[in-house]
Amino acid sequence: MKTLSISNLGKYTTRILGISLVVLSAFGVNVYPQSRKPVHKPKVKNVVRPVSNETNQTSNEKVVNISAVSKEIEPVAVVNAPLPDFLSGEANVTVNPKQPTVVRLGLAQNAVSIVEFPASDGIYYIHEGNPKLASVFQSPTKETDRSITIYPGEGFVPSKDGATFAAISLQMRSGLVLILELVPVSDLKKNAHRCVISYDREAVISSRKVAGLAVDLGGYTKNSPPINSRALSKLVGSTRPAEEKISDSPMSELNSTSNAVFAEIPESKRAGSKRAMTDAEISKAANKRLADVLRDQKKHLSAWSSPLHGLALSLTRVTDLDSENRLIVIAIRNSASTNLRLVRGSPELQIQTLDKDGNSLLTTKLDIRYLETTAFEGLVQPGSTTFYALVYKSPLLGVNQKIRVAVAQTEAIDAPISATLNGSK
Repeated sequence: MKTLSISNLGKYTTRILGISLVVLSAFGVNVYPQSRKPVHKPKVKNVVRPVSNETNQTSNEKVVNISAVSKEIEPVAVVNAPLPDFLSGEANVTVNPKQPTVVRLGLAQNAVSIVEFPASDGIYYIHEGNPKLASVFQSPTKETDRSITIYPGEGFVPSKDGATFAAISLQMRSGLVLILELVPVSDLKKNAHRCVISYDREAVISSRKVAGLAVDLGGYTKNSPPINSRALSKLVGSTRPAEEKISDSPMSELNSTSNAVFAEIPESKRAGSKRAMTDAEISKAANKRLADVLRDQKKHLSAWSSPLHGLALSLTRVTDLDSENRLIVIAIRNSASTNLRLVRGSPELQIQTLDKDGNSLLTTKLDIRYLETTAFEGLVQPGSTTFYALVYKSPLLGVNQKIRVAVAQTEAIDAPISATLNGSK
């Protein structure tokens, strides 16, 4: 047996180590990708974008063409939009007599809101929180009306802080209390054009009796006189001085106010067959006449005059109440774009004396015995019309005299608008 020398043994050992290193290196190359595969991150793919033919722009300048989106498809859809907390359009409200009732209504400029109540109940009182923001039309037939009309004031517009509101409190004759909260809206579609309030009057009375509260307010019965309407009325003196007898002496003609030949008064006007009306009858007749004019203005009013400083006039024919008292209804329209307020004492009746050429020589104020109006302290809102029913004692007129009505507003007191009264019917 041959023995390996030390030199040969070293050679074999070197070769074996070399072969082992080669094998291990080859095995390491194949194994390394597999051992790193579960933990390495995926490679980023390079996406080739098409190059635009338009002018080159930097990457931070991106232009989005909104017009390219179809008009039929909205880019943003509102989901669960909050509902308004007030009523608009046509609304119906049923009242629970055992719970307080607050009705919130939208009220827009250039619009009104009509609120209707059951026919079995009437209005006992109305309190306006701030008439400059929202006011109720003062109907001359308020004691029989079953509805109210609410007008917005000039300053009743939505505010940035949402703090502009107004409230109107009503109590019905049954005792029911209603609170109308008015919310200013800018969109006319959100205006509460009509609101019908329904409730059982007997249930209201029953619940108030249980609570020990008063019912049938105002003592309304069939035999009791009607409560005065909210139309402002005033009886200006119940007694009148006797008419002075006209003397035929020359001195009396010189001292005459008109200084003109006295006209012959028809016998029917000088001593009519109608008996003298009482104050209550005059008030009732004026109220009824005013209500008739409001119901059918085209039938009773004359053509409107040309506006002067924002005011225009229209008159009815003079109505004979009895042998002495006459009634005239005057309509005053605000054709301006702002609120106008009439001068205290307007409208005024005047006896005007003219010369032979029609020029005014003398103007004398004619006393008014009874007045009823739909105006609130002489305020006339833009585009609205206010009405006055005037009762006066018919004077004796000369051939060159006539009765006219004059109306002035606070910003043009020296330039009143006037119109001559039409003949009596």
